[in-house]
Amino acid sequence: MQNNKTLLLALAGLLGVFVVCMTVIVAGLLLTGRLAAPAAASVANPAPARPAVAKIGSLAPEIALKTLPDGKDFVLSQQVGKAVFVNFWATWCGPCREEFPAIVRTNNKFKDKGLVIVGVNTQDDNSDQGVLTFMKNALVNFLIVRDIGDRATRAYNVRGLPTSIFIDRQGIIRDIVVGGPITDDYLEEKIKSILE
Repeated sequence: MQNNKTLLLALAGLLGVFVVCMTVIVAGLLLTGRLAAPAAASVANPAPARPAVAKIGSLAPEIALKTLPDGKDFVLSQQVGKAVFVNFWATWCGPCREEFPAIVRTNNKFKDKGLVIVGVNTQDDNSDQGVLTFMKNALVNFLIVRDIGDRATRAYNVRGLPTSIFIDRQGIIRDIVVGGPITDDYLEEKIKSILE
């Protein structure tokens, strides 16, 4: 009888050690990314996966950057139901500077109609303060984000500045325009097409 109790205690101890070891191993695998956490319950309408590279007629790649001057998050996929005009630019770019007044006027005209304009500052050695000074001088009235690591710039295959991306309310890229400056009339035509 005593041997059975000793055996049961020994087995219970081994089982406890086994459970602790397995918990530590699973936790380590989760932390190192070698084991995925269980998926959450599926939702009725999951968001479609965003592609890594921009292509006309396809869902726009994600843009997730901080705004200037307040450091708030701008996340493109959170602009559900809005048309988005993305303008890649730099302070040293002459055509970028020339088209900013047209972009400001367009924002005034369409911001209450479901349009979001975001200027993505890229390939720019200027400091945040230098970009802020430029924004003040250009009377910028739309969102500005900085793509310091050029991740969004690469995803949108930006080869020249300015580059303008026109994204409809469903998040689909309708046009990509490289070069500028864009005129008021041309910009209005493009914006109306993505607001439809």
